[in-house]
Amino acid sequence: MSKFALILVVSSLVGLAAPSVFERYQAQMLSGQVETLDPAPTVLDAAIAPPAPVRAARLTADRDGHFRADVRMNGRPVSVLVDTGATLVAIDETTARRLGVVLRASDWRHTVQTANGAAPAAIAQLDRIELGLLVVRNVDAMVMRDGTLPTALLGMSFLNQLRFESDGAQLTLRQ
Repeated sequence: MSKFALILVVSSLVGLAAPSVFERYQAQMLSGQVETLDPAPTVLDAAIAPPAPVRAARLTADRDGHFRADVRMNGRPVSVLVDTGATLVAIDETTARRLGVVLRASDWRHTVQTANGAAPAAIAQLDRIELGLLVVRNVDAMVMRDGTLPTALLGMSFLNQLRFESDGAQLTLRQ
């Protein structure tokens, strides 16, 4: 009960000490002044989305001048060599199986030239490849028989989905 009485006394004192907001509003309305509101945003302003953040990755060349990286293919880690001379991402059979790629005997209908001569290959599609914050989906890949590919290659089927530039010592990839 004492809290209620205290609130009542404080409210009364505030009401007596300050001019009534309602009375000021009523006087303004009777004065003939038009009440103005801030203008609403135009449809164009409301429809413009904020710019998307730029996603980038920077690789440093190893002592041989090659760019190597650890990526995630279909959610699994894979060490790769960045190869702008490779038309497609290239992986071996074991890596393909680990990534969930299922190949039939009839898929091995391609022949590619390697440093060791002609070798059979199959074409597959990877759901996604991630390099840091960069994500590229539905990437074509070439699957090579085990023993014919010393390391996975991050080829142009991935790189063409990005902007990239190199000064020789560093390779910058942007989405």
